[in-house]
Amino acid sequence: MNSKLFPALLLGAASPAMAQLPDLALNQDWQRLLIYEADAGSPSGLRSAIHSPEFFLAAHGATDPGAELHATLQAMRAPATGDNDTHAKCRFPARRLWLAQRLPAHASELAEIDCPAFQQWARPAHVDSVSLVFANGYLGNPASYYGHTFLKFNHSKASATPSLLDSTLNYGALLANQDNPVSYIVKGLTGGYDGGFSPIEFYFHDATYGETELRDMWEYRLALPEHALRLVVAHAWEVTQKKYTYYFLRLNCAYRVAELLEIANGIDIIPRNRPWVMPQALLQKLARTDYAGKPLVSEVLYHPSRQSRLYWRHAALSDAERGLAAGIVAQTQAVDGPQLGAMPIERQHAVIDTLLEYYQFHRERSKGSTGSVMPAGYVAALKQRFTLPPGEVVLPPATAVPPDQGRPPSYVQLGVAHKPGAGNEATIRIRPAYYDAMDSSGNQPQNSALSMFDTYLTVDHGHARLRRLDLFAIDSMNTAVTGLPGDRSDGWRFRVGWEERMMRAQGDKGLGHEFRAAGITTTAYGGGALQAGAGNGQWGFARVGASLLYRKTRDFSLRVNHEWRRHLGSQANSTRRTELEARYALGSAYDLRLHWESETAKRLVFGVGHYW
Repeated sequence: MNSKLFPALLLGAASPAMAQLPDLALNQDWQRLLIYEADAGSPSGLRSAIHSPEFFLAAHGATDPGAELHATLQAMRAPATGDNDTHAKCRFPARRLWLAQRLPAHASELAEIDCPAFQQWARPAHVDSVSLVFANGYLGNPASYYGHTFLKFNHSKASATPSLLDSTLNYGALLANQDNPVSYIVKGLTGGYDGGFSPIEFYFHDATYGETELRDMWEYRLALPEHALRLVVAHAWEVTQKKYTYYFLRLNCAYRVAELLEIANGIDIIPRNRPWVMPQALLQKLARTDYAGKPLVSEVLYHPSRQSRLYWRHAALSDAERGLAAGIVAQTQAVDGPQLGAMPIERQHAVIDTLLEYYQFHRERSKGSTGSVMPAGYVAALKQRFTLPPGEVVLPPATAVPPDQGRPPSYVQLGVAHKPGAGNEATIRIRPAYYDAMDSSGNQPQNSALSMFDTYLTVDHGHARLRRLDLFAIDSMNTAVTGLPGDRSDGWRFRVGWEERMMRAQGDKGLGHEFRAAGITTTAYGGGALQAGAGNGQWGFARVGASLLYRKTRDFSLRVNHEWRRHLGSQANSTRRTELEARYALGSAYDLRLHWESETAKRLVFGVGHYW
């Protein structure tokens, strides 16, 4: 820090309080307010992550904490004009709060003033608490593969039911144009986008995630004392609509939201022991953090999506009630007919409420083909519901697992492989992120898989060999559960990587069905691959296949897959490939896996895995 930046007299007069300023500029809390990060190219060794010039009051404030502190104090002393919203106290209310606490001798100069824009947005006097909200992964958009986090400012005092008008702050890449998925991933990994916080009411997220994208949300309500709560709200206002550089793997929504909460001194929730920050790892650390002598998280609220609510209600019906609901949808039964009318009132409520969920779910899934108008069946069911006596259907407790209780997102496995006639070899698997169909937990799309840089190595006689590397692999499968029209079973798979001494890109389309009561999911698929580097003239293959996944409990899962491949090229031939994999979880941190495969040769692998 250049000492010349601190003249002998600051703010026009020397005082014991002003003598603290050089130390205050070096204070970690002040540097957090300015979002300073290490930068070897800066004279101070620091540079703010924000590159919006309006965030700074000094000419070199982006790299000089002392100059920015001096300019901030000068601006705070300036008299208020007719437009208070442009005054430094209103633009930077968190800086004012922090400085007022540390410079009590200048309390009058740092006193609060009326800030109409800030008060209209945050309603700070009415914010009861702040929540970190997680929307689970959405495989239809690369920006949301790993889930998404945002902040919610709760204005309803101690209410377990959130107000749809609560304020939220959302961090993401600022996209001028809609890039294709490949371009988005490349730019997101390399810092090709600006990022920023945007304010919006909670109802927007509820509609987008819960109704349109059918994503469950988990709300972690935080127990912040009053002074910390006010500081977080004020700092949120300061960084709103300021520009950062967005990085998909680390400086992403999870990191920036956690960074904003860490403005309250003593909160440490950013997972710093890895080069990437996953929302799930953040939530696991958040749930284990204490603040001011008690758990930071006061309660966890589950906001199921429209699809989850439908499946939840449908599962609570008896077989006869499900058949009646299907008949009403197919119009072979009437919602006001004698069969439904003969049921007890509470069971009539259960069937009709399931129908209301279904019709709204079907409308969302069918937008673009049937429009957004509610079908006649919904109107009839709603009318019938109003003719019945009031009542609420008591559903069994939700079985969804909060993301903080799932296993960590990264995986390493050590094993041994046996090949008949070829002996044994050691195996190593490293998967930085995220999950497969065998170990997906409640906060991830079921029956699907998502991984990046999944690496398989073999070690034989001291020599390591790369057997397979999945740069990017995704398996998205929506399985029909209710059997009702529109609850369709479709999916797709895509993988790019290195396998069997060649680069390969694979893609498939598929259909699936979930027998939820039995814990079985079946899938049929067709597609193929393009490849290069085999040296045998084969440039790809077409394939069809089928798989069965059994997951009756959280601890045990079994997958069987069989496919037929027609190889393409000068030495074309057909092969069949069969795989069987069993997994047994040892708590949330370890598992055992047995994998058998047969194609041109047979191979059996036993491995012990650790999640971290």
